[in-house]
Amino acid sequence: MARENPGPLVVSLPLGAPQPGEGLQRWLYGALREAILSSRLPAGSQLPSTRALAEHYGMARGTAQAAYQQLQSEGYLDTGSGYGTRVCRVLPDATLNAGYVRRRVLPAAEQQRDAPDTLWAQRLQAEKPIFMGSGAQPGLRPFFPHRGDVLAFPIDLWRKLHTAHLRPSRLLDMLDADPAGLPALRSAIAQYLAIARGVRVGAERIVILGSVQQALDLTLRLVVAPGERVWMEDPGYPGARQLMKASGVALVDVPVDRQGLQVEMAMGMAADARLAYVTPSHQAPLGGELSPARRLALLRWASEQGSYIFEDDYDSEYRFVAKPIPALRSLAGGDASVILAGTFSKLLFPSLRLAYVVLPPQLVEGFTRLVSLTARHANSLGQAVLADFIEQGHFDRHLRRMRKLYAARAEAFAEAAERHWQGLIEVPPIRAGLDVVCRLHGIDEGEAQARLAEVGIDVLPLQHYCVKTQAPGLVMGFAAYTEAAIDEAARAVARLLRRL
Repeated sequence: MARENPGPLVVSLPLGAPQPGEGLQRWLYGALREAILSSRLPAGSQLPSTRALAEHYGMARGTAQAAYQQLQSEGYLDTGSGYGTRVCRVLPDATLNAGYVRRRVLPAAEQQRDAPDTLWAQRLQAEKPIFMGSGAQPGLRPFFPHRGDVLAFPIDLWRKLHTAHLRPSRLLDMLDADPAGLPALRSAIAQYLAIARGVRVGAERIVILGSVQQALDLTLRLVVAPGERVWMEDPGYPGARQLMKASGVALVDVPVDRQGLQVEMAMGMAADARLAYVTPSHQAPLGGELSPARRLALLRWASEQGSYIFEDDYDSEYRFVAKPIPALRSLAGGDASVILAGTFSKLLFPSLRLAYVVLPPQLVEGFTRLVSLTARHANSLGQAVLADFIEQGHFDRHLRRMRKLYAARAEAFAEAAERHWQGLIEVPPIRAGLDVVCRLHGIDEGEAQARLAEVGIDVLPLQHYCVKTQAPGLVMGFAAYTEAAIDEAARAVARLLRRL
């Protein structure tokens, strides 16, 4: 016969305090009974022994025993040899067993309270983060963008490296870490950036964070005063724009074309801007590259104005048709004005939540203090494992393998579009990244998104990334899906859009 599953063990049982003049036994009996009736003590849960309860509340053990005995006699507790004292699974009141729970009636003033009305609360109410409400597991259904294939990650290797850091001899490594990050990881990132991104910088100029979004948040706090102007790409990454609006800066939406941010136009709109946010290596979401002339113009502007450039190194690692473009930070003048941010969450797996920022020398101390004040430090165990993953060559091998995999899937996506979407969706050449902006022919993008979701296809409308209205388009991901899944989903898209 299967053994009945025991209820939870109640280790701590806060019960409040007796009313003035109320006897301890009567108070303990009433408090325990109320905890049972309100489901704070669920059916089957094991209570502390009368000795432990008496010691905790500073009463005689006999007082606790008397309260337990009264509750047992009324059918609320069950005591037996070998399993202690537990809440009965069937309570004496039939209405309780039907799910009815008696609760203390709160005064009207306590029953309802308005949400906070601070400036931040108002801005957050107006700016719902775009990726909230995308589903409990966004990215599992084609063609949700901004997702890699976590199923291709070498999890057994990662587990081995992780386990190595959990040995008893390394327990001291689990104490608080340097707010700037583990020296081993910062050094590994410095070496990687020198090779892959052309950025030569000492490890002391690198700070480890949880995300690029956190890096932008701290940058806005540190270098931009409320009301000062900030350049933002249009279309651009919505998480960055929404964070800027919530932070209270004066947002200047600068148009983007095939050569990236239109720097001359930006200077005409707000030459005195304090910060420029750019994705120069792979523009989000259009996918272009900031031209060499505009890169130089942007750096010259920052130098002359004493302003900063936030370089979001978005998807720079995944280029399929040419060598990676050096980071803006690597050019002359970048050392003093460019804040370069990159993340490992897309390169490895999203829940890793580790990123880095490369800082001008004058910002390192302030940034480190901000990290210590707001987050203390990023996950140090994850940092240690990631440092090993990079130093032992696994990171480079993983990137090469994923680059080939995603290039094959980009090709499969383009071929599926050619077979199934003629006259419906135009797909440009895919040169890099995890997703692509596809243009719609004669179809409303909002309606297309809603109807596709009904048949199991997830996309994002291009307008979610824009301030100025663009031609209808959908941002569609391909990297997380097998070639067979891509073709099957492409057929489903064609069937639905032809009906629209």
